[in-house]
Amino acid sequence: MATPPEEGITPLNPSFDNSQQKKKRGPNWRTREEEQLAISWINVSEQPEFAANQTGETFYKKLEKDFNTYSKEYYRDHAQIKTRWTALNTATLKFSAIYNAIERNPPSGSSPDDWLEAAKTAYQDQTKGTAFSSLSAWQKLRYAPKWRADQRPDARVSTPSSAAAPSSDANDPDETDSTATGICTPSARSASSISRPMGQKAAKKRRIDQYKEDEVLSETSNFIAASKDRLASLNEGNEIMKASNAISSERVKIEEKKLELEEKKQVVEEEHRQSETQINDLKILAESEDIEDQATLEVLLLIKERIKNKWRGRA
Repeated sequence: MATPPEEGITPLNPSFDNSQQKKKRGPNWRTREEEQLAISWINVSEQPEFAANQTGETFYKKLEKDFNTYSKEYYRDHAQIKTRWTALNTATLKFSAIYNAIERNPPSGSSPDDWLEAAKTAYQDQTKGTAFSSLSAWQKLRYAPKWRADQRPDARVSTPSSAAAPSSDANDPDETDSTATGICTPSARSASSISRPMGQKAAKKRRIDQYKEDEVLSETSNFIAASKDRLASLNEGNEIMKASNAISSERVKIEEKKLELEEKKQVVEEEHRQSETQINDLKILAESEDIEDQATLEVLLLIKERIKNKWRGRA
């Protein structure tokens, strides 16, 4: 565990400028430190009480405590951690976008090792010669939803045990005892408690039905416009009154139909979002656990266990 610098020590030179001491740059970050920073970010950001009206400063102080509890290198304060995480977050997200694009459409006969090398080359080309030097940290983050290729920006998962991962300056939850270790091995039984998501054909049919409902709404709007024109052309008082009453009655029916269709549309959209969420969860649960890197395997198992706990809570 890294220890904080000692406080209360009087400098030998009374005229020493404390502000210059604070601005002194700390030691360069090592690969092991970046790995621990990535693991600590997952630990802190996925706590149940995350983003409960807390400031970004609070988040980085929590991250500071978790990081320095397990880091074997230098002590890093929350300001240093924020600076490093901002750069690490940007670099790993960019690299993930490149790697995921290659993984979705890999060259014929290529392997994951080939995809990794191709991603490194593409990253260096896109950053004007800057090599990607945070591969170990990326290996810890790649299975988190924020770095996955199938993560939808509008996907909403509300669970009693976890919350969506934040951006680099997001709010932070209170501290818990979760760590990069101490992960329970998931069981096949708990995975079966997740209901089967909507299939592609069913989802396509619902979208087609929704389009048909939109056409009905358009036709009703045209009917209202035509009815107004007809009403204006009537010369007889009685005919005008009758037409007005008929149109008013029809408008009520149309408005009721519109409300009904809007409600159905919202239900379809919500079911579609839930289906997407279920598919994403099942993809993570289906990820192979045959990973040589123990720390990467622990992160994957941690994410799987939290998904299972979420669906157990809904059962």
